[in-house]
Amino acid sequence: MDQTLLPRAQQFLRQGRIDLALQALDPALHVVPVPAGALKLLARLALHQQRMPLAKQALQRAMAELPDDPETHALVAAAARIQGQPEALEAAARRALALEPTHPVAAALLTEHLRDRLRIGEARAIADACLQARPDDFGTRLARADLHMFRGDAAAAMDDADVACSQSPSLQARQVAAMASLYVDHLTAPDVMERHLRAAASIPPLKLPMRARPPYEPGGRPLRVGFLSPDLRRHPVGSFIAPVLAGLPASRVHSICFSDATPDDTTRRLQALSGTWHDTRALDDAQVFQLVQAEAVDVLVDLAGHTHGSRPGLLASRAAPLQVVYLGYLHDTGLPACDGVVGDPHTLAVDTASARRPLRLPGCFLCFEPMDDAPPVAIREDEAVVFGSFNHLAKLSPDTVALWSEVLGRLPRSRLVLCALGLQDPGVRQQVRQRFADHGIDDDRLEVRGPVTDPEAFLRQYDDIDIALDPLPFNGGTTTLQALWQGVPVLTCPRDTMASRSGASILHAAGLGDWVARDPTHFVALAEHFAADRALLRDLRQTMRGRIKASGLTDGLRFADGFAALLESSFTIGGD
Repeated sequence: MDQTLLPRAQQFLRQGRIDLALQALDPALHVVPVPAGALKLLARLALHQQRMPLAKQALQRAMAELPDDPETHALVAAAARIQGQPEALEAAARRALALEPTHPVAAALLTEHLRDRLRIGEARAIADACLQARPDDFGTRLARADLHMFRGDAAAAMDDADVACSQSPSLQARQVAAMASLYVDHLTAPDVMERHLRAAASIPPLKLPMRARPPYEPGGRPLRVGFLSPDLRRHPVGSFIAPVLAGLPASRVHSICFSDATPDDTTRRLQALSGTWHDTRALDDAQVFQLVQAEAVDVLVDLAGHTHGSRPGLLASRAAPLQVVYLGYLHDTGLPACDGVVGDPHTLAVDTASARRPLRLPGCFLCFEPMDDAPPVAIREDEAVVFGSFNHLAKLSPDTVALWSEVLGRLPRSRLVLCALGLQDPGVRQQVRQRFADHGIDDDRLEVRGPVTDPEAFLRQYDDIDIALDPLPFNGGTTTLQALWQGVPVLTCPRDTMASRSGASILHAAGLGDWVARDPTHFVALAEHFAADRALLRDLRQTMRGRIKASGLTDGLRFADGFAALLESSFTIGGD
């Protein structure tokens, strides 16, 4: 056996040459006896580079020669994840943990897998056990941070992400910490901005040169606008960007989409609406950078921010003369190359601390397409008011629970209905019930429902709701529009961050500005006032869809015209 295989490969890795490291390790597939360390490193690097045939070959030999090696089984689980094989992932990860109960890779993969299947209690038990034995395992700690979001504990998620950042300043750790801060009650807007600036300061640019290009001049050639996202699919980002792409005037704007999304029906529709489409799933940041350059993009619109699958390293590298954040992330990324955040006068108030360079659209910050396939609005006759919220549990902050409990306390006959992904887990349901019980809310006044995946059945749940309650400090978006479309008004209480003001923006645009509270005391008073006005609630159920259409919230052509005008007028603020 060649004893130099592993040292040579590790030397190439220190130089950043993964390609040469793979070449150096290739003999490990054939030599006898099996060089276990070299073979497993080959599998890891092949998986990292998504070279699945090579990874499969390495793993097959490793499994044959090392059937009781926990790392080999963990790598098989990682390969199953990449290939979209959840049953194989779970089996391999469990085998690895049976051989080594706190194997970090297996624990992180199984935690994420069980979370995705909403088996929250199982996932937490695995993560907790691993971290108790290996507190420095940042991968499992990040997986547990995501798990905390599904459980409705954003503060715990941020704490875990902060610890992970201190252990290993990985891009994923920095992003989770930044994103979780948007959901935490006790952070002020300047606090949240400071966290984003710290995260951005540690993201290195690619240091690739920008190609020379003819400068854009308003009124001349069409502005070349790139949209960058991993969520151009059946996802809120995909839904809300559709009317923009459909309405952008070709004489003024040429749209170019860079999509990391696995294609679905929504993806295919967006592809048909865009001027140019690039599937970038198999490309790294440097390759996408070159593609943006080749397309001579004038304005790159980042639709992901610090969410999963985003490309902050690409944006830090100044891929386009103007780079702005929009829609998929309601905050400034903190990157020096972030030239602006697109919002509106409500989400980006004059004294905003959520954006260093606010770019304000006229009217609302978003547009949505009429839900023509939605079920008809049902008229409610019950006298006792029913409140509801179908938002992600990450938004069920302590201040939200306290405020909603005060509303229920003022209206003793009222009830609250919650529906969210995490509520499929019995332990999470009990935890949520206890949080309201701690504020004096009896169990029979709180109905918790697991996820409803059928779109029509999901919307029919609004048949049971009189008033929807907007969470804080991170408001609803899609859920707010769905509630309104089903005739259910939404009560919101904006704070000082962009994410806490989206509800106010949508309600003002829909002509429901009187449903925007000034402060928590006013929120409770409005809830009492509107709950008593059954005639108003009945009228809103019958007229809401017409009001929304008349408001312009569904006018894609008008919205896209304003969006194009904003980018045209803002172009000169970008860097060269």
